[in-house]
Amino acid sequence: MSGVRFPPNPSASEDPHESPQTSGGTIERQPLLGQNTYKPEAPPDGGLEAWLVVLAGFFIFMNSWGISSTFGVFLEHYRTVLFPGVSSSTLSWVGSVQSTFITITGVVTGPMTDRGYLRAIVITGHLMIVYGMFMLSISTQYYQVLLAQGFCVGLGAGAINIPAFAVISSKFSSRRPFALGCASTGASIGGIVFPLMFRRLTPELGFPTTVRLIATVCLLVSIPTLVILCRKPGVRSPTARIVLEPRAFIEPYFGVFVIALFFQFLAYYIPLFYLTTFAVVKLKTGPAFAFDLLTISNAASFFGRTLPYLLGGRVTPIQTLILWEIIGVVLLFSWIAVKTVDGMIIWTVAWGFLSGVLVTAPAASVAHPTLSPSLGVIGARLGMSWATAALGVLIGAPVAGALVDVANANFVLAQTFGGVSMALAVSLMTIPVIAAHRYNLSTASDLNGA
Repeated sequence: MSGVRFPPNPSASEDPHESPQTSGGTIERQPLLGQNTYKPEAPPDGGLEAWLVVLAGFFIFMNSWGISSTFGVFLEHYRTVLFPGVSSSTLSWVGSVQSTFITITGVVTGPMTDRGYLRAIVITGHLMIVYGMFMLSISTQYYQVLLAQGFCVGLGAGAINIPAFAVISSKFSSRRPFALGCASTGASIGGIVFPLMFRRLTPELGFPTTVRLIATVCLLVSIPTLVILCRKPGVRSPTARIVLEPRAFIEPYFGVFVIALFFQFLAYYIPLFYLTTFAVVKLKTGPAFAFDLLTISNAASFFGRTLPYLLGGRVTPIQTLILWEIIGVVLLFSWIAVKTVDGMIIWTVAWGFLSGVLVTAPAASVAHPTLSPSLGVIGARLGMSWATAALGVLIGAPVAGALVDVANANFVLAQTFGGVSMALAVSLMTIPVIAAHRYNLSTASDLNGA
């Protein structure tokens, strides 16, 4: 994003919904959304305030994606202890609903962040997460678990997820991908801490007490987050919108981008949900090792959220995204060939690294001018893109659960479903990638000629 400018244009159309136009397959830099009323200031791209926001984002992702990526250990406990007579497909709906709300709630909270309601959003979201986890600790029926973990925790995590991406994006330009990656490592830390707590404490203290302790950690983590983000009232962007902008979905590049995200996230959660079950049922490992696999995956994702972005402006986030989607296709199909414990460990490390890239690169990509034509609408565009991805999150794991034959230890259909879904994401993502590359070349040419 280094060097991208949003100059005012007095001849801009009065239509605030005007989208970038195309001619001959390249983008003509026509008046962009909101430029007739708003000239955004350049992000500071660093400094104490900006990095404090990254720290707050770290804690937010620990409480949102960190909790979500832990569902694999909950699923195995539900399958074997709490609800042994309920199918894996039915149980996976709890995690799918939770993960869906984490992504889809941003369609509301993203625009609300643009309009200055950050303080109210982060307070409400953290209260819902902590309350939902405490309610989960006293749940004994399936519908209670679904309401507490799926709906309450999911809605709370979703409330704070997209605002974190949006606020961090507003503080950085050339360092934006790396800053987002650093913040999102909170999800990796949460994905390590929470499964370890669950595995170590549940046999000794029981499920209710263990979940209450996890809720307490979420509460403690929320305190510095609220201190950092609630010191000042939110800033309202003059180009902010409180509702969806439907016309954005028919923009050729943004529209294809969000459809690609749908297919990406159709496949994304399948390994995260079924790694533990695959290890226990297919590889005949004990539950302890199966839970460790999830921890290994989340630890590897720490590096996937940061290392790919050290290249800076030489490789843009959307180029990084499609590269690792291609690798994701290879990994998902190669999962079929995994037959040994050693092979499973290697595959888990690879997928963990990949998962870290796939969950951070989309957010960094949305800030590109071909997808978000002004900095003032990043929150709304992030919310819209993640809302579409949420549909894939919602149905991906349950469909895979229906395709898994646990009784016969047959996971091939689910693994193939994931690989085909990721391949469709790659084929669609090529369109916005080419558009972004052409825009960058054109902008560089203009700057060199200036």
